[in-house]
Amino acid sequence: MKQVPSCAEEHPPAEGFPRHAARRPRNPSGAQRRLVALGVASGVVAFLLPAAVHLATSPFSLREWLPVLLLLPLAMLQVFFSWYLYTRVAHRIAPPAVAGASVDVFVTACSEPEWLVTRALSAAVAIRYPHATWLLDDGSNPRLEALARRFGAGYLTRCGQQDRKAGNVNEALRRTCGEFVAIFDIDHVPEPDFLHRTLGHFRDLRMGFVQTMLTFSNRDESLVAEASAQTSYEYYNLLAVGKDRCGAAGLMGSNAVIRRAALESIGGYHPGLAEDLETSLRLHAAGWRSAYVCEALAPGLTPADLGAFFKQQGKWATGVWNAALQSFPGLARRLSPTQRLAYTVRFTNYLIGPILFAHMAAIVVAALFWPAARLERYLANLLPLVLISLTLRCYVMRRWATDPEARNGFCWKGMALVCSTWPVYITSLLAAVLRVRMPFVATPKIARPGRNARLVVPQLTMVTLLAAGMAWRSLHWAAGPMPFTMFWALVFILAHGILLRLIFDDLVGVGVPLRERPGEVA
Repeated sequence: MKQVPSCAEEHPPAEGFPRHAARRPRNPSGAQRRLVALGVASGVVAFLLPAAVHLATSPFSLREWLPVLLLLPLAMLQVFFSWYLYTRVAHRIAPPAVAGASVDVFVTACSEPEWLVTRALSAAVAIRYPHATWLLDDGSNPRLEALARRFGAGYLTRCGQQDRKAGNVNEALRRTCGEFVAIFDIDHVPEPDFLHRTLGHFRDLRMGFVQTMLTFSNRDESLVAEASAQTSYEYYNLLAVGKDRCGAAGLMGSNAVIRRAALESIGGYHPGLAEDLETSLRLHAAGWRSAYVCEALAPGLTPADLGAFFKQQGKWATGVWNAALQSFPGLARRLSPTQRLAYTVRFTNYLIGPILFAHMAAIVVAALFWPAARLERYLANLLPLVLISLTLRCYVMRRWATDPEARNGFCWKGMALVCSTWPVYITSLLAAVLRVRMPFVATPKIARPGRNARLVVPQLTMVTLLAAGMAWRSLHWAAGPMPFTMFWALVFILAHGILLRLIFDDLVGVGVPLRERPGEVA
């Protein structure tokens, strides 16, 4: 069904959260690139030099080198490769949109409240480039069918919910015929010029998809919403741009335009907990190109309470690990070396959970039971690497980020929230390794205050053990001074401070979100 142009005027977008402006991306200067390259070199030296000096002056001992050997994969695969992507940051120039292209705009829905559907559908209809708008309702709601008809949009539903979002999209592909398909999750609100800012890249006939930056309009709603948005700033503003330069821009589930022929060549949208990553991987392996537009063209909603954030991260982490362990090995040989590197950065992102747990557990054991000079020396050598990494990240965020909020640089709330999510990441890794089938879980979009203490028992237990270790070691300082061990114990306690703040807010009855948003969004 083709849209009725006047519908956009009759039904303006529903009132929602305020949109945050984002500037058009600007490429780094030569001087900035040289400064970042110097920072990267300093970080590599900070990691390798202490190990080289120690190896030259002491005999090799596997027990002593074990922490370094465990850290090396993370440093090489995540930290160093991320720094490499920093050096590749360069934004594309958007060509004029191709004229006369046929475009189907898909808005995916599944049992969300009507106000949320209205908000997304009205914006999709109002996109200025000629297109057909379709509401893909996996909940078969007659009210939404009437809503779509009122907006002049098509309405598609199906029997059952096999393969969830991927199945919903594939069924719509079977029943539509546009040359290009734009996909939006129900919480995203596209700007009127969305297609004008993306379709020009398809002048390249091997361009398979164009992904735009994800931003969030509700980050002022709660502490968790603010921190949750901050967790994504580095990826959407920097790493995704670097991945694009490596030929490996990835789909992000929403805000993308895909060539129908490209999807058909790989058998459609691939199902999974990270269906966007699985689909991107197969498109690149099939030889299709991709582009990343680092502009805020369709703001969405980020989780506003801790339970929603944990559910989202658990689903994403499990999906990423499944792709890394099951799909990537068979497809890697069909990717270029830089594409493999870029995907490796994505696959190793959630190693932060096991790595943090290993460090905290080692500190607790050393502080309470067995003081270890080797651990003390290792933690002392770790400090320069971490400081350089944080400084480098802060600099590139302030200088090169497109999102104004991301240019605040440090984003400590986001880093604290990621550090506090380590039990979720460990559970997801175990589920992927053991091939435990995890159900597709939609990310809740209603904030539920008052439940935080029940969600963070492992974290509170670890904080208690770290504090006990600090107290015990302070009382027995003369028997074995461990200043760096105590320093890192304090850092890890402070990293969990955002959880303590949320629990305190529950107790005193503050932190209730600005607006209740019933429903769930995939």
